[in-house]
Formats: sequence, structure tokens, C-alpha cells
Amino acid sequence: MKNKLFFGSIISLIFGIAIYLLFRTSSLKVFGWLEILNIDFLNSDIRKFSIKYLEILPNWFLYSLPDGLWIFSYVCIMIYIWNFKLNAHSFFWIVTIPLIAIFSEIGQAINVIPGTFDFCDLLFYILGFSIPILLTFNNKHSKLLKL
Repeated sequence: MKNKLFFGSIISLIFGIAIYLLFRTSSLKVFGWLEILNIDFLNSDIRKFSIKYLEILPNWFLYSLPDGLWIFSYVCIMIYIWNFKLNAHSFFWIVTIPLIAIFSEIGQAINVIPGTFDFCDLLFYILGFSIPILLTFNNKHSKLLKL
């Protein structure tokens, strides 16, 4: 289970990054960072090929899924780092970033935080947070919860 969790974290992170690099607008800061590193991904053959499919991909795939994948990756790696133990210390590190994401989206909905509320963003944040926890701590092979 431990290796699967680590592998799942890496794969979800890579997939989220790939969506950004292959399909998102060239005005994103990540492309400026790549340019500083002399990496011209915007003119790469793979981006030119993939950008043709941009119109058929749903908005949730392009804009919400990457964030959910990054939250999923973060929670998986935190559970891995804390060796599958849930206690007061690990709980703080596992939930802080996902809760910031979730509450910032809710804050946008009630106009306390600048931005545009998107239900799909909120849904993917919640799924990215809860799926690794449910899979890990409902697994009969994981260690007992220590709260």
C-alpha cells in the first residue's frame, strides 16, 4: 500500500502538470519559468499536437481537474511521509493545504475572497482531499488511527 500511495502521488502530480503544459493558455506563469530555463515548451511538437484537441475537452478537465489532482498528490505524499499514522501532528499537515483550497473556494462563493467561485473546483478539491484518506484509512492493511 505504501508504494502504491507514493506512486499515486507522483502520477497525479505529473498528470496535473501535463494538463497545464499541454492545454492551458500560454500566458500562465509556468511558461515564463520554463522560458527562463531555456525550455521552449510552447513551440514543442507535443504541445502543437495536443492543442488541436483543446476544443473537445470539457472545462472541468482543463480547469478543475489539475487542482484536484494536486490536492490528491499532496494528501497522498503527506500520508506517506507520516507513515500512515493519523495523530494531532500529522493531521495538521495532511489537512491544512486542502482546507485552505476548499475554504478559499467557499470564500469566493460568499464574496469574502476575491475570485470567481466554481462548483467544479470545490468538488475536485473535496474529492482530491477525501479519496486518499478514505482509501488509506479504510484499508484493512493500514495502521490504526491514533488521535
